[in-house]
Amino acid sequence: MGGYFTLKPVYGKQFVGRKEILDELLREISNPRSGIGFCLHGRRRVGKTSLLVEFEYEISKKKGIVVAYLSLYELADLSLRTFTEELSATVLEAFRRKGLVPLEYTIEVLMNSPAEVVDSALSKIKFGAELSEELRFFLEFRKEKPGNYTETVKRVFDLGEKLAKYAGVKFVLVLDEFPEVLKIENGLQIVKMLRTLHERHRNTVIIISGSEKRTLEAVALGSASPFYKQLVPKMVLPFSFTETLEFLKKYGTKLPEESTRRLYELTGGVPFYLQFICRSVSLTSNIDAAVKEFLSQEGNLFFTEEFERLSEKEGVVARAMAKGASSPTEISKTSGEPVTSVSSHLVSLQDKGVVKKAAKATYILTDTLFSLWLRERYS
Repeated sequence: MGGYFTLKPVYGKQFVGRKEILDELLREISNPRSGIGFCLHGRRRVGKTSLLVEFEYEISKKKGIVVAYLSLYELADLSLRTFTEELSATVLEAFRRKGLVPLEYTIEVLMNSPAEVVDSALSKIKFGAELSEELRFFLEFRKEKPGNYTETVKRVFDLGEKLAKYAGVKFVLVLDEFPEVLKIENGLQIVKMLRTLHERHRNTVIIISGSEKRTLEAVALGSASPFYKQLVPKMVLPFSFTETLEFLKKYGTKLPEESTRRLYELTGGVPFYLQFICRSVSLTSNIDAAVKEFLSQEGNLFFTEEFERLSEKEGVVARAMAKGASSPTEISKTSGEPVTSVSSHLVSLQDKGVVKKAAKATYILTDTLFSLWLRERYS
């Protein structure tokens, strides 16, 4: 078998596909004369995180580049303080791993160490007074009493730029699911502040990602958004059929052509679903049976959470569509909701990536498995 199944982001030999986007990211970021950043967008579970982790893995091999990756989606407590703590720790650890902040202990250890340990560690670093003071501030930040962190966010965002300038390297800050920052109090103001700081930076490049159209438009893709035209947008799509074949080969899953096409039809080429369903699929396995098992077990967990993210009326519309209704009129008849209300909810469902327009006045649920789960759950 060429690989092993895992639900974690993959990189290196386990990574499949995405060659065009990955090559462009690596080419632009590797160019010392390029200051271009990127905004990756695509539906949930499509593999944006794996693409970013693979990028981090490959770009880290190059000299003169420091990359720091932070997933906002994984932060347990998305407060301004937590964001500041985790971002500063991530930035400092990235420079430490490259040997540019020569500390014996990891940043996480030092942030939780007594002041005398921090003093001893910093005494061995020959930075200037200003940069040394910044290091001390962030290494001891976790011990500080709660306060106003707006100014601290400015300092941490400048930290990577200062370290990059001092070391003569390019700093790449990767913020996965960046629109999550909007959930922080005054989140949009934080984004605007980061944009203003980024415009002044000459050694820092930003790469962000996001899943929801509405929130991404608020931070980067909309004409009124802070990062509009400052980052190159790149849509991450599900696997093509060819990439799905590559995936199956990589993970040692052999299927008849008919079964492979059925698998692709049901999963839509979404890597997350392929991982789950292919764990138990063998040469003689029934794809529909494997999918049904997935929907009754793991699907209940994943899709219940996704369904609960919808408003009550959005859920009504989604259930009607899972039953086969596709036009506003059909959805209205199936759901009992007025046509005007249905049209409004279709817009919000498109913003959330749950629905897509298939043709004029025709809409479908983006995720085939989610549609099947709704049909089974609410039939």
